[in-house]
Amino acid sequence: MNKNLASFCGIYCGACPSYIRSSCLGCRSDNRTQKRKSKWSCLIRKCCQEEKNLDLCIECEDYPCKNLEKLKNSHLKDEKYDYRHQIFYNLVRIKKNGLKDWLEEQSEIWLCSKCGGRIIFYENKCTDCGEKTI
Repeated sequence: MNKNLASFCGIYCGACPSYIRSSCLGCRSDNRTQKRKSKWSCLIRKCCQEEKNLDLCIECEDYPCKNLEKLKNSHLKDEKYDYRHQIFYNLVRIKKNGLKDWLEEQSEIWLCSKCGGRIIFYENKCTDCGEKTI
């Protein structure tokens, strides 16, 4: 189980273009040699990792907070961001079934039904065959 594939907010890093293209090692990784630098300023990551020492937002006494609500409610009418609208559902699934089962579930969800390649969010298509999922 690669815990780095689960962000603190309930997003599956394994479907992130930056992770798939090896410019990021996942939201949990502290490796500063990564090409993707935007995660260092993520308020949710800072809160969980640096301020409260939590594995997931759902463990927090302030759940759901304004930062998590803002992420979930961003780009509501844009299909590219549908993965964000699932974060509360994802966090509840992780809490109910455990991180290992959720990671396995997500790995299956983000596989192309046509060729078995990996689907990436934003583009919602397979990195191997280009099949659109939406």
